[in-house]
Amino acid sequence: MIDRQKHLLRLADWSEERILETLQRARQLKAEVQSGNHSDHFKGQSIGMFFEKPSLRTITTFQVGISQFGGFPVQLDPDSIGLGKRESIKDVARCLSRWVNALVVRCFEQELIEQLALYGDIPVINALTDSFHPCQAISFAQMFQEQYGSFEGKTIAFIGDGNNVANSLLILAAKLGMNFTLACPKGFEQKKWIVEESVDLLKKRNAKYRVVHDPKEAVLDADILYSDVWVSMGQEKDKDSKKSHFLPFQINDSLLDLAPSHCKVSHCLPAHRGEEITDSVMDGGKNLSYEEAENRLHAQKAILWDLMRPSKK
Repeated sequence: MIDRQKHLLRLADWSEERILETLQRARQLKAEVQSGNHSDHFKGQSIGMFFEKPSLRTITTFQVGISQFGGFPVQLDPDSIGLGKRESIKDVARCLSRWVNALVVRCFEQELIEQLALYGDIPVINALTDSFHPCQAISFAQMFQEQYGSFEGKTIAFIGDGNNVANSLLILAAKLGMNFTLACPKGFEQKKWIVEESVDLLKKRNAKYRVVHDPKEAVLDADILYSDVWVSMGQEKDKDSKKSHFLPFQINDSLLDLAPSHCKVSHCLPAHRGEEITDSVMDGGKNLSYEEAENRLHAQKAILWDLMRPSKK
């Protein structure tokens, strides 16, 4: 059985208190970077990085963050390892546990990251699967807290596909007492079990979950509009059919004008400008995507701190 507190496999495993402590640590680490100070918290430690999917922000910020901590990032080549083909997941996890101090994984199937955590003896961090993206959600939370100060009662309107990012933002909202609205075409809602798990948490916090099929309805009470690509990695064969469904769900100036005046916009990136979001919104004064991207560095360092800090050894 997996000790889920030892890892970050999905945000549902972490309590509100642990998330808030991680955000506080992220703010402290950001201040360190801005002052030019770096503490060698993980000097002499190595962190394996196994990425089946392409990456810019995640791989760069983890590598930089590990180096700033005095650690050493070890890039693992999926083709060379042949995980589950050339060698069993069990054997790979057990070997890596004897060489590195933690493992950062970006893969397709959630089951793969769960098995690496099951068979290994080191912390495993979910750097994105087809089901969840917890590092993105914590980075979003840091950006949101910097901009708005508090979470309770605020509303996220996610405009687009009910995908892995939407799932992790919903879980984050449930943990922190935020309302969550998903605006998507019919048939592209989030999976039922993810919603049911989160709705129970939302009810305890007097927060609300809504699914609407008209983006204009979703933005009327939103504090922030959120977007992601319409076609996630690995779904390229569905690009043409999905685009036809999602064309009305573009974040543009007309949609943003319907939202409250204080409402801002963010995107997990990469953005397909002219599809899910326009140039004018991306380059406008209400876009917080780059602030969120900046916080990937600090939030992920805080996650590493939580899982690897000396007091846990």
